[in-house]
Amino acid sequence: MLLRNALVHTGTGETIPDCDIRIENGKIAAVGKGLEAGGGETLDLSGKQVFPGFIDAGDFAGATDMAYHAKDFNENSDPSVPHLDIWHSIDPDEITRQELYKSGVTSIAVSPGNQNVLGGTVAVVKSYGKNLNRMTVRRDAALKGSVTREVGQMFGPKAGPRTRMGMVCLLKDAIGRTDYPDDYRGRRTRQVMDSVRQGEIPLVVAAETSAEIESVLDVLAGGSVKPAFVLAYQAARAGEAIRRAGAQVVLGEFSHYSSILRHEADFGALVGLAKSGVPFSIALLSGDATICGRECYFWTAAKLAQGGADENLLLDMMCGNPARLYGVSHRVGALAPGLDADLVVFDGNPLTQVNARVVETVIDGRAVYRAGEEAESCCC
Repeated sequence: MLLRNALVHTGTGETIPDCDIRIENGKIAAVGKGLEAGGGETLDLSGKQVFPGFIDAGDFAGATDMAYHAKDFNENSDPSVPHLDIWHSIDPDEITRQELYKSGVTSIAVSPGNQNVLGGTVAVVKSYGKNLNRMTVRRDAALKGSVTREVGQMFGPKAGPRTRMGMVCLLKDAIGRTDYPDDYRGRRTRQVMDSVRQGEIPLVVAAETSAEIESVLDVLAGGSVKPAFVLAYQAARAGEAIRRAGAQVVLGEFSHYSSILRHEADFGALVGLAKSGVPFSIALLSGDATICGRECYFWTAAKLAQGGADENLLLDMMCGNPARLYGVSHRVGALAPGLDADLVVFDGNPLTQVNARVVETVIDGRAVYRAGEEAESCCC
């Protein structure tokens, strides 16, 4: 496939007018002007804009049966289950039914919920397909934790942690523990926790308030754990501690009224923290296990734009930063030779215009959506 004459936003800080993109075997083969066609379909995209496929940096989609409202992302038998793998709860049909790809979101970090202090590992998958193995970009991309009120609500009545004191204590024990039983759970727990302690994968913790964020950072101080905070509505209030720790922020879904009223998120201050060098990503993950529609992803981007985020900063939040956070930047998050051919064609610029429209979405070199058409049957 050859895409010609588009305004290409590479996701690496460069915008190239009248640019071509050649796709071969599901990968980006070349980006530049005047490229020779390598065979296959050629599309003239004059007047259109091309972006890297956006990344939803945290979501429950795929681990929920929407027809029956069955939620398969919180393990309620134990508040600490780092050995679990969310990949085993993902239904590719449920991911595809969310139709995130129709808005240009081509990858999703599917996450355990917010009811466990340690809830298992995150998997990054493509947003369209039928075969989960082929859709998977990376398993064990992060370990998910939580110190929100949801933990206490679930495990307090079960003699588990009721307070943030109890949650933090359990987290500290888990980080410091090195002796495990010689069974599958013990071996798997050691594998995951060693990867976290050595900084090989991040610890992504649901934390809504600045107090929750600073409590976690206190536990992790002096170690090699790489923390990131999801939801993070009050991240700006803990900005100094976040910067000092080299932590990242994954902004949760903001349109849910309780989050706005309870935490009074300051988008200007959040943008200021991002401009100071703290890596930010955007997610659809919510604070109450709600599955949010794809429009909410762009609602967050719009609120950040109102807070002063420019186009390049937003694009980094939607592409490069989440790819680097989850260790998948060698495959997704930018338009460069060798990366997966995941891209979205817009009529207009979705980072600056509310009326920008998706013309086409390409995942692994295959057009999975074209405006006015249904995607062809896909076995990917």
